[in-house]
Amino acid sequence: MSLISTLLLSASLSMAAQDTSYELLVGSYTREGNPGIEVFDVAPGYSHATPRYSIKNPNSSFMAVSPDGKYMYSVREEGKGNSALSAFQRTEKGEYVLMNAETVEGAGPCHVAYHPASGAVYVANYGSGSLSVFKTSGGRLLPLAQHIRYTGTGPDKSRQEAPHAHQVAISPDQKFIFVNDLGTDKIHRHRVRTDGTVEEIPVDVRVTPGAGPRHMTFNAKGDRAYLINEMSGMVDVFRVADGTLMRMQSVLADTSKAASKGSGDIHLSPNGRWLIASNRVSSNQVVVFSVQADGSIKKVLHQDVARRPRNFNFTPDGRHVLVASQEEHRVQVFSFNDATGAMQDTKMDIAVKMPVSLIFLPGKPRVDPEERIRTLGIQLIPPTAPIATYVKAVRSGNLIFLSGHGPDKPEGGQIFGKLGKDLTVEQGQAAARLTVISLISTLKAYVGDLNRVKRVVKVMGLVNCIDGFGQQPAVMNGCSNLLVDIFGDKGKHARTSVGVNALPNNIAVEIEMVVEVE
Repeated sequence: MSLISTLLLSASLSMAAQDTSYELLVGSYTREGNPGIEVFDVAPGYSHATPRYSIKNPNSSFMAVSPDGKYMYSVREEGKGNSALSAFQRTEKGEYVLMNAETVEGAGPCHVAYHPASGAVYVANYGSGSLSVFKTSGGRLLPLAQHIRYTGTGPDKSRQEAPHAHQVAISPDQKFIFVNDLGTDKIHRHRVRTDGTVEEIPVDVRVTPGAGPRHMTFNAKGDRAYLINEMSGMVDVFRVADGTLMRMQSVLADTSKAASKGSGDIHLSPNGRWLIASNRVSSNQVVVFSVQADGSIKKVLHQDVARRPRNFNFTPDGRHVLVASQEEHRVQVFSFNDATGAMQDTKMDIAVKMPVSLIFLPGKPRVDPEERIRTLGIQLIPPTAPIATYVKAVRSGNLIFLSGHGPDKPEGGQIFGKLGKDLTVEQGQAAARLTVISLISTLKAYVGDLNRVKRVVKVMGLVNCIDGFGQQPAVMNGCSNLLVDIFGDKGKHARTSVGVNALPNNIAVEIEMVVEVE
């Protein structure tokens, strides 16, 4: 690929990324009376985040979502007897509702992972140092399938007196899961069976004594893994081959003078060029590393963040990094420079009490109606004056009511005649399409930028037709289809299609429209 082609492709991808909106799920501890899970709509390019709805789920410290976004699972990180895993299903409205919950048997469930190939769900229980395995049916949790307890201790008797399973990481090929055990300085590797259950006796990978392995992430290819050790503040880099981890590098992330560190989370950027780790106790920072050609890492910078940063995450386009500050009750939003790794606080914090985990759901590309009109080759027309004592558009609150318009031709004149006599259904559809163009011409003259349209609310179509003609809905499809072509999902609307025996000047159709604007 030539340099020019590469630059054009990069520019195209960058523009596509900026034109995509997302949903952000924030899981939190609930000691402050907050609901547990809060969902936000994130505008393209992260211009703002808008609260959408919330879900009551105690101590939702970690969540996992199926790749298609249909199912979501959240731990309830509580003591033994109250510890549970909740399963949610996404409704047609795009909101998650509870399906069921199952006890995990272990104490302090702190991480959950979803296995796409089998639909199994894995939970790491910190308090009991164990792994819980659930099968699912239609996304619904089945009773606990396996509960695997680990044994052992580490050299720090104050923190490593027993096993403490901290995370379940799934290999990209989905053949293995890896359970990071802070209490024993081990990574427990389990081979995954076809049904999602795992071989109960793990193969253990030992890390540096006293390191306290916490979270791990894999590159897309699956041949490198990156581990953040909570207690040592070190990042270990592993070569990976058929589930075998071979350490190739260790780099200090937490450079504070504290004897025991408090590193927390680790993520790769969407393009795999950058690795970020968080330090949440001995220092309040995230540390940016560049990923070299061989998968090794090189430290670039330390970025100060709000107190006790827990989970953080890149936006799916890689242009921003969001950091959950548990103690300051906010999610910070940083812009991220993919050329240098530099981060800058945008000052667009999201207020959430005790936030812990952040998950982005893929959104839909934003449709720019102005661009769509150009792409479709649509020629808007100068709005005409009303033919009586009325106005063509009235705004009430956020709604704009557009008067009935007819099928105006760009070159002048209109389409006349009755459906079922003078015009075919296809010609009626063309007339309805021209009428939409006339409506949008008036709307644009009224609001200026069509991107201000939040949605088309209602369309009323009057079809000039002979007695016995019953294809009014088919005629009005010419209107509805064009509205969706121009506005995307925002163009989907409520509609009424009515046949009449006469319209002004014998025009083929007349359509009125209600639009909501920002």
